[in-house]
Amino acid sequence: MKSIGRWLACAVMAFGAFTASMGLAEAQQKRINVLIMSDDADQDTVPRGNRIFNRVQLALSENLNTKGFQVYDETAVGLYTATPNRVRRADTELIEVARALPVPLDVMVVFQIYASAREGLYGSGILRPEMRIPGRVLNVHTGQFIGSFEVGGFQFPPLPLNCAQDRECLLERMGAEARVIANDLGEAIAQKIKAFTPGGVGAGGGAVLETTKDGTPVTAAAPSADGCTNIPTAYVISLRDFNPSETTSVEDMITKFGCYVGHRPIRATSTSAEYWYETTADSGRVNRNLRVMLDFLGLNGQIVFNGNKFELTRVTTR
Repeated sequence: MKSIGRWLACAVMAFGAFTASMGLAEAQQKRINVLIMSDDADQDTVPRGNRIFNRVQLALSENLNTKGFQVYDETAVGLYTATPNRVRRADTELIEVARALPVPLDVMVVFQIYASAREGLYGSGILRPEMRIPGRVLNVHTGQFIGSFEVGGFQFPPLPLNCAQDRECLLERMGAEARVIANDLGEAIAQKIKAFTPGGVGAGGGAVLETTKDGTPVTAAAPSADGCTNIPTAYVISLRDFNPSETTSVEDMITKFGCYVGHRPIRATSTSAEYWYETTADSGRVNRNLRVMLDFLGLNGQIVFNGNKFELTRVTTR
């Protein structure tokens, strides 16, 4: 009995060391995929396609792009998926579009633009433009709120008298001011995302099991450069046609994957189970670890991945 215990402990140690080595091979930090969208459902906001909107979107995109984020253009990536150039879209439509795009997105930045010109108090005819741009960041697949920020809310220098009556001049002056405060919003959003992203190992991420001479498993710290620097996200891991013993083995193994944060059972029967699996690894790394796990456990199975769900189906034979 003791020799069997040692074998199991060594097997788990070998698997943990293998997945950790895979993490070291991916030590290069992956950049976060970002989609910038506007919530212009409120009739008081500047609509999509407006000259002011375009300058804000470009400034936000450039700011985040120069900070190392992978910024994707919504129209370009969704040309054959969503109706282009729709305006006055509610946030529910924005989330549906983001999840339907073919690019594996991590976060979406949603912003609004409120612009107006307030007349002086004493009938002088002086107009003072005002602008406010709130923005928020969401995890595309889980809907988790990451952060929000707001810039503006103060009066800009008064408009020249001839400019106040000229729509072309008004749009240009407001657009120039919008570009400046959009850069401030980009700075704040970048800090929010980076603060939410772990700088190294995730909680429990990449821990490797080792054993003492008597076969007792002990936990050793994982290498600090194991690649667990992506934004925390969650996947649903679904098991089909696994018996209780196999389900227990699988559940034990997924906690040994690099970048592991935590998991919770969603549902379970005698032949199936579903887990909410939180990690700082990307979908490619989780998918590869699941394939290695099935091979390591000697289980025949098929893996299907869609959205944020991995479905593992046990293939039984005579």
